[in-house]
This record gives sequence, structure tokens and C-alpha cells, in this order.
Amino acid sequence: MEALKGFDIDAPRWDQSTFMGRLKHFFNITDCRTVLLPDSRLDEAKALKITFLHGPLQVMMVGVFLIFMVPAACSLFPQRCSMAVSKLEPELRESIISQYGDIVSYVYFNKGL
Repeated sequence: MEALKGFDIDAPRWDQSTFMGRLKHFFNITDCRTVLLPDSRLDEAKALKITFLHGPLQVMMVGVFLIFMVPAACSLFPQRCSMAVSKLEPELRESIISQYGDIVSYVYFNKGL
């Protein structure tokens, strides 16, 4: 956090006494979308800093994404998988072979969350 204390949003990041510094600064601060906005709106965006609402807002957004995206991902991607018995751990493989013999070549499982 010590590095952020010395940060000044109004100060250029490159040396303005050289051409390359001024050119880098120009391309860094220039955005063609800003032509369409009034200066008051740009000043509003510049004044926007971390406030007390950013934490709760981020938590709510993550909650909304989890509520809607986890079921969507579970429905889009298959949850049932199979694995060859020969690739299982030795103890589990022996248990399956002793119960069912060689008739089971694959085991199926649910990926779950």
C-alpha cells in the first residue's frame, strides 16, 4: 500500500521534457470515446475513487454471478464422467474387481461442484 500513497492521478507517468515521454503520455491519456462525453462527465469519472460502496457492491455482484452462472455452467457442461478401472488407485481397483470381476471396465461418477 505504500506505493499507492505516492500516486498522483494528475501527474504524468513519463518525463514531459522529452518527445517520447510526451508521446507516451498523449497515447496513454487519449481515448477516442472521450470526444463524445462532456467535460463534467469526464471530471466525474476522474473523481471516482474507491468509496465505501465498492466492497458491498463487489460482494453483491459476485453473489449474483454465482447464483446465475453456477447453474448455467452445470447445465452446459456434462457432469457425468467415466474412468477406466485400470486407472484407479490399487485399493479401489482391487475392491471393484473382487466384487464385480472383469465385467466392469469403466466406472462412472458425477463431477459435482
